[in-house]
Amino acid sequence: MVTLTQYQIDKLLLMLEPEKNCSDLGFFSKPFRISYSGEELVVKLYHPVRDLSLVSSIIENHDLYMAALTATGIKIPQTAIKCRQLKGKQQLIIIQEAFHEKELMRKLVKEASVDRLETLCRLIFDDILKFWTGKSPSLNMGFHPTLRNYAVRNSELYYFDTFPPMLMEQRELNRIMVTMAPFRTLIKYILPSRAINIVSDEYYAPDKMFSGVVGSCCRLRPEAAHQILSFSIRYLENSLLFSGKEKGRLTRLLQKPPDLSKLWLSVRKLTGNIGEPNIVFKARHLLL
Repeated sequence: MVTLTQYQIDKLLLMLEPEKNCSDLGFFSKPFRISYSGEELVVKLYHPVRDLSLVSSIIENHDLYMAALTATGIKIPQTAIKCRQLKGKQQLIIIQEAFHEKELMRKLVKEASVDRLETLCRLIFDDILKFWTGKSPSLNMGFHPTLRNYAVRNSELYYFDTFPPMLMEQRELNRIMVTMAPFRTLIKYILPSRAINIVSDEYYAPDKMFSGVVGSCCRLRPEAAHQILSFSIRYLENSLLFSGKEKGRLTRLLQKPPDLSKLWLSVRKLTGNIGEPNIVFKARHLLL
């Protein structure tokens, strides 16, 4: 990726039209594409805040987090984080190597055959395994392996959602998520802390990571839900990540698509976060 100075970044951003979004799926930002020196880049602008020390700590954590994820074997596109002053506040900016729309995992899952769908899901399941077996057990680090955070290029999986960086304990991440969330201050005050845990629990627990991916796939492809559940259970049976007891519990859970909680659905509606609804499902006996 081309290297941009702070001056070049500021000049570029003054010339850009922020309404030209390339995705409506971002929660903390609405990314948009630019062409620069013959390269396609994605720019992500974040909610401006007054706390310079917070912004500085996020930038430092971001670089360390990318290095820690890469060390586990997870692939990340070229990514840089910067900061600029905006009306007396500090705004974080991430500039990243762009993927074509046809490479985005969410689009691939929507359009894939069932056989291809299994291959795509296995790529993410394998990334979950890389994360938990590759990171130090003593390291407080979260990870969000959901469909909207991935792309596939040349049959290789890339994880591109590096914000908020998660090289920290869950409670600290919750605080940053609330501070950096782009919705009205009033909503931040009325949100109970458990509402944030309902989101961030999935970043720190392997079973919730796994079931979260399965649930997302089923919501995107409700007509293939039975097949998704079946091949997910088969993968689970052979996984080295979970104990026998955990496999049994997850297998029972995956007798139907995992639902999003009512509380999280309410939070998502309040914040305008786009997603697929829970599905009506006719259960079959899937224990293998």
